[in-house]
Amino acid sequence: MGMVTNLAIPALHASHSGIWISDGAGDLGGTRAVGRGQAIARVAETPHIILNAPLVAQRLGYPELSGLDVLELFAFIHPARFVVPTMNGLAGVLGLTPPADEGAGAAFLQRAAGALIARLGDSQWPEREGAWASLQSLGRLRWGWASLITQHVAQPETAERWLFSKLPEWEEKPPRPAPRTVPADPTDAVDRLAQFTGAGAEDRPGQRAFAAESAKAFAPRMGRDRPNIVLAEAGTGIGKTLGY
Repeated sequence: MGMVTNLAIPALHASHSGIWISDGAGDLGGTRAVGRGQAIARVAETPHIILNAPLVAQRLGYPELSGLDVLELFAFIHPARFVVPTMNGLAGVLGLTPPADEGAGAAFLQRAAGALIARLGDSQWPEREGAWASLQSLGRLRWGWASLITQHVAQPETAERWLFSKLPEWEEKPPRPAPRTVPADPTDAVDRLAQFTGAGAEDRPGQRAFAAESAKAFAPRMGRDRPNIVLAEAGTGIGKTLGY
């Protein structure tokens, strides 16, 4: 892996507890709490590193938010790889120490972005093949990270396979069929009850009747989403649990 560096790009973390901006390169000394209006003014003027752009936009009340989403960077570097979209989730897959509190979140995002970009310089980066071509397409679409990572992705000497052509083919399976009906014959239910209670057990006609009636719930349904229902009332001591 390449050397991990903290990006000297401002980062913003917004939570239910507050909003923090880090101007330094992952240094808590450059982190400060700001109000919503100031945060919106900052991100409208300068792209900030953020985590989960739709969620941050919702918390700021600023749907036009455009920033450098760390999750998008992760998806480019490790496509088709799962990550929990939280700071702790990122810390786990990147081998970083998660932020100690909400106020340290913005500085953590700078460190996480630096750790991800460092992976671009790793000769063993498994998703390297096809990355340069993908980056050119994303650059033409004005993807925010493109200009920042272009220098870290070398152009291959020969044409490479498209990244997703290497992934195994996957197709959705048809939904499971509706469960089949498995009827329970009332006579069989009574015989089964006799096996449970054993020879010499107390004779309980009510229990046997209860078991036979319960079996009717498993009869074929009269219509879709219309299960059979058995309502039975029995006094104490009948043996309802074993009968059912």
